[in-house]
Amino acid sequence: MIPTKMPTRTRVLVAFAAAGVFLGTPATALAQEKEPPLLSAAEFDKLHRLIKPQAGESRWMEIAWYPSIWEARQKAAAEGKPLFITVAGRRGAGISLPASK
Repeated sequence: MIPTKMPTRTRVLVAFAAAGVFLGTPATALAQEKEPPLLSAAEFDKLHRLIKPQAGESRWMEIAWYPSIWEARQKAAAEGKPLFITVAGRRGAGISLPASK
């Protein structure tokens, strides 16, 4: 049993150490990183081709996004188009004009 008069952080560390001993794994072994298996050049190239975006897969990257509302408003007014504005979080915003058809 873990004494309750210990600081919370100490009780948590004692609990983790006890769990590691109980499960047959020392607590220090849990913190050690295992080295990832090495890939051959052929395996790396195959995986790289699989995860690389394919043509037409990321259509949103083909859109002309404007980081400045002023710049986007000027272009929209010149072309007679509305604005499409997206906001993600506090920092991210994207402004685009609809594509011409």
